[in-house]
Amino acid sequence: MKRKLQRRPSVLLLAFAMIGLLSVACRSTQPASTQVDDAAITAKVKTKLTADPEINPFNVDVDTEEGVVYLRGRVEDAATRAEAVKLARNTQGVVRVVNEITLGDKSIGERLTDSEIVSRVKTKLTADPEVNPFNIDVDANDGVVTLSGRVRTSDQKREAGDLARGTKGVRSVKNQLRVGETD
Repeated sequence: MKRKLQRRPSVLLLAFAMIGLLSVACRSTQPASTQVDDAAITAKVKTKLTADPEINPFNVDVDTEEGVVYLRGRVEDAATRAEAVKLARNTQGVVRVVNEITLGDKSIGERLTDSEIVSRVKTKLTADPEVNPFNIDVDANDGVVTLSGRVRTSDQKREAGDLARGTKGVRSVKNQLRVGETD
C-alpha cells in the first residue's frame, strides 16, 4: 500500500533550493556562469520533487552538470521513478535527464554500506597526490560508484576510476569525469 507523503511547507522548499544552489555553486569544476545555471536547475528540480506528495526528496539525489540532470537514489515503484524523471525533464534549462534511480526499499544496512563506500573512495582520492579530490563528486548506489566532476588530464580520470574500482564494496564504477581545465 502506497503511503501518501504529506506536503512539505514552503520553508523546506526554500531550504532545498538554497542547499542546491550552494552545493553546486561552491564547486570549482565549471565556469561560474555554468555553475550558477546548473545550481538553479538543481534547485528547481529539487523543489519540484519536494512538492510532489508521492516522492520522498530525501531518497532522490539531484546533480546537474552543463544542463544534464542526474537523478540517483531509490524509490518504491516504477510510477514514482517515472514521475521524478518527468518532473526533471519538464524543468526549464534541462538539456537531458540521466535516470539512475533504482526501485525498492533500501535497508539501513545498504545505506550505511553506500555511505562507507563513498567515504572510502573519497579517502583514497584524497590520499593520492595525482588526483584533486575537491573537483570530484562521489556517489554510491547499491555498490555502484559514480564519479562526476572535472579533472585536468585523462591520466587523472583513469587513476580516479582505478582507485574507486579497487575500493572494498564497490561492484562497478561509472566514471563520468570530464577532462579539462579546473579552477
